[in-house]
Amino acid sequence: MRLQIMTAATALMALTACSGQGSVKAPDSVDGLTKAQIEAIVKEYLMREPIVLAEAFNELQRREEEQKVASTENAYKQISISPYDPVLGRADAPITIVEFTDYNCGYCKLATSWVMNQVDDRRGDVRVIIKESAVRGSNSEMAAAAAIAAQKQGKYREMHLALMKVPANAYTPEIIDQVGKSVGMDVARMRTDMNSKEVREAVKASISDYEKVGLEGTPSFFINGTYVGGFGEQHLNDIVKQARDKVKT
Repeated sequence: MRLQIMTAATALMALTACSGQGSVKAPDSVDGLTKAQIEAIVKEYLMREPIVLAEAFNELQRREEEQKVASTENAYKQISISPYDPVLGRADAPITIVEFTDYNCGYCKLATSWVMNQVDDRRGDVRVIIKESAVRGSNSEMAAAAAIAAQKQGKYREMHLALMKVPANAYTPEIIDQVGKSVGMDVARMRTDMNSKEVREAVKASISDYEKVGLEGTPSFFINGTYVGGFGEQHLNDIVKQARDKVKT
């Protein structure tokens, strides 16, 4: 019976393939079974075994996700690391994590501790490059500009961590000045640098890279080129471990 069902399903697939757009007309029968008979057999089977549809749908989703990841990783290869992209950790570390982040992103805030743990790990084999992809509005861009300006005073890490503690969408010029002052910044100089052409272009470049790669949200990570979308701590740990194992071999 199962063989009959599989034969009927195969036949229906053939009929379906033929009945798509184009000039080819679906045959009225396959192997002695009429189209109506084939449809009835397959319908009865799927009604009795709905898990088959779920499995097929899950497999389709898996394949689509694989294709999307491959496309994203290929697009990532086409962008470059800018001198304005902040770097945390050893410059020569064998494992590089590139994070596309936004200060108005709640999950980016949640991910901050994990990111810093990678940098501060005693093994010292991870560096993190931050892409200040301020894609959530003008106050995101303002916060990103303040963070990049902090590099000029050697205060990027402190400013980045402090800005991540500010509630999403709460960034105002006054709040940013307070944050800058709290980490020991020369606020007047920070303001000048934030409005400079090079800092504004650096923020725009990170946003452009985000779009070129085809990302759909933050945080997005590339761990030695392997794409991880969103913040899933265990999955990220697994990818870092895989990168570490490759380095060892």
